[in-house]
Amino acid sequence: MSAGPPPGRRAALIAFVVYAIVLVVATHWPRLTIEGPIERPDLVIHLAAFGLWCVLLAMTGLLGGRWTARNIAASVGVSLAYAALDEGTQAIPALGRTAALDDYLADAAGIVLAGAGLALLAWRHARWRGDTTSRA
Repeated sequence: MSAGPPPGRRAALIAFVVYAIVLVVATHWPRLTIEGPIERPDLVIHLAAFGLWCVLLAMTGLLGGRWTARNIAASVGVSLAYAALDEGTQAIPALGRTAALDDYLADAAGIVLAGAGLALLAWRHARWRGDTTSRA
């Protein structure tokens, strides 16, 4: 019998690792430009991409029980820190990229929205299970 994480968490961990690698490559691809039907479509992409990063991290359960307030808060905090690191490293001259505050704010907005959505789902999960206590 395996002593590893349950199958659902194992799948979440694999999805998170694969997504994290793809996101690092995408955000550091030299001289990448994004054009679209709206002005600054990259901000929408930042919001969605880092929100998803936060959700996948939370679903791994690496930072606490999957549906606990501690896990969700820690996932939001780690995601905000990672987004700052990711944005900061885009200032490396050889990449030909730009580190910008508005990009980070879009990252942060996606992360905060994801955290709020996770908190709502955690509350519904607790109600569905009949758990009326607040778990930390």
